[in-house]
Amino acid sequence: MIRLENISLSYGSRTILRDVSLHLHSGELCALIGRNGAGKSTLLRALTSHQNTIINGTPQHNLSAEQLAQSIAIVTTERIRIENLLVEDLVAMGRAPYTNWVGHMQDIDREIVGKAIKAVGMANFVGRDTSSLSDGELQRVMIARAIAQQTPIILLDEPTAFLDIPTRFEVCRLLADLAHKEGKCILFSTHDVDAALPVCDSFAIIENEGLQKLPTKEATSEIERLFKR
Repeated sequence: MIRLENISLSYGSRTILRDVSLHLHSGELCALIGRNGAGKSTLLRALTSHQNTIINGTPQHNLSAEQLAQSIAIVTTERIRIENLLVEDLVAMGRAPYTNWVGHMQDIDREIVGKAIKAVGMANFVGRDTSSLSDGELQRVMIARAIAQQTPIILLDEPTAFLDIPTRFEVCRLLADLAHKEGKCILFSTHDVDAALPVCDSFAIIENEGLQKLPTKEATSEIERLFKR
C-alpha cells in the first residue's frame, strides 16, 4: 500500500533516521512510537513527500498533487478553531481533491460528508460552530475530514494528544474500525502506548537513528524497554 525504501532523514544538521525502510498494508493499523525528538513527525512528512515513497506501486514523485491528495489523508496536530466555521464545513474540506475548481459540492459530496460525520459519532453536532467543540470532539471532526477525503491511506500525528483518557481509547478504537472494517492503511504517531496496544496490528519503533516495525505481540517487550530505561 505505502512504503519507504532505504531513506535517511535529517533535522537541521542532525541525522534522525539512517537508511531505514517501512512497509504498510491495507487494513493495517500501525502506531509510530519513539522518544521525544526521535523523528516521528519527520517520518510522517516523508511519507507524503520523499522521492523514495512508493504509493500503491507508484513512486510519489510520479503522482500529481491531485492524485496524492486522493491517496493520502493527513491529520496533523493543528486544531482548527475558526469562529463561524461549522462542523460540516470543516469536514467538507476533505472533498477538495474531488470538487471542481471553485469547490462546488455535488449531492454525492454532501452524502459522503454526512456519512463521515456519522462514522465518527458526531451526527448530533451538525450545525455546531467548531470553535465551541472540546478537543476530543474537534479531533473526531478532523478524522471525519480525513474519512471524507476517501483515501486508502490515513496518516495522523499524535491524534490522542491533550485528550482525556476515555477519549484517547475511543479515538484509537475508531482508527481500528477504519483499518479493519474499511480496509484503510493507517499510521499514527503516539506516546499513548496503553491506548494503542489493544487495537494496533503493529508498531513502528524509532530508536538510535533506526526504525523497526514489529507485530504488536512481538513489539511489547521492545516498547517496555524503550520507555522504561
